[in-house]
Amino acid sequence: MRIYISVDMEGITGLVDADDVQPGGRDYERGRALMAEDVNAAVRGALTAGATGILVNDAHGPMRNLLPEALHPAARLVRGRPKQLGMLEGLTGEYDAALCVGYHSRAGAPGVLSHSFMGHEIEDMWLDGRPVGEIGLAHATAAALGVPVVALTGDDAACAEMTEWDASVVTVPVKYARDRFAAELRPQAEAREAIEEAVARALSQDPPRPAPSAAEATLTVRWQSASVAATLLGIPGVTAEDPRTVRATGELPALYRQFGVWMRVATSLTNQPPYC
Repeated sequence: MRIYISVDMEGITGLVDADDVQPGGRDYERGRALMAEDVNAAVRGALTAGATGILVNDAHGPMRNLLPEALHPAARLVRGRPKQLGMLEGLTGEYDAALCVGYHSRAGAPGVLSHSFMGHEIEDMWLDGRPVGEIGLAHATAAALGVPVVALTGDDAACAEMTEWDASVVTVPVKYARDRFAAELRPQAEAREAIEEAVARALSQDPPRPAPSAAEATLTVRWQSASVAATLLGIPGVTAEDPRTVRATGELPALYRQFGVWMRVATSLTNQPPYC
């Protein structure tokens, strides 16, 4: 059984502020250590369920947050950027299941450090007309590859967002949002025990695999900056919905890869890097 883990940082146990998750922040070094502990709990759960191969993708910001020496020795690590598939780099139909660790809710939603990929630069996103953020887009892309997302960890808002997207996914709230930069925290030992148990349970249920799909999807993104939207119109297939909103239609995961190009364009124009 081969397991894929995409790990973000905002939804990690104990983290509530930009200083916890951004390089140079006063608590970033502590944050990356806590990140490794949540990932290792998920790895232990996967091993309990019988995993024979585990790939972890560091999916946050510079994607160099996880220290290799802190990661469970049973897992392999994808580290650094750029990556063609970004937060899902390395995921293929050869994997039996995917896990989302440390995820957060989408832009405009209540939740700790909520945003969609680029902080304030992306105001909203839709996939086939359905509001979407990092959670839904990861789930849809994995499904298109024939890989089920079976578990997610994060704050209670992220868990609710995943349940709304797919109620069959096992979720683990490691904190409860009080505001965008405040939360009630579960004790660390309790949170990690819950992650380990939930992952083992989710993988032991022999989750059904979605059929790989070549169906087209439409991704729509509303940007803070009209200049970003206007520049993206130079990419074939990108059309305008209004001066700040663009859309494109294509198959996943190719559409996910194209969205990564959109973010690189936005970064060059706004000097604000994606931090996912």
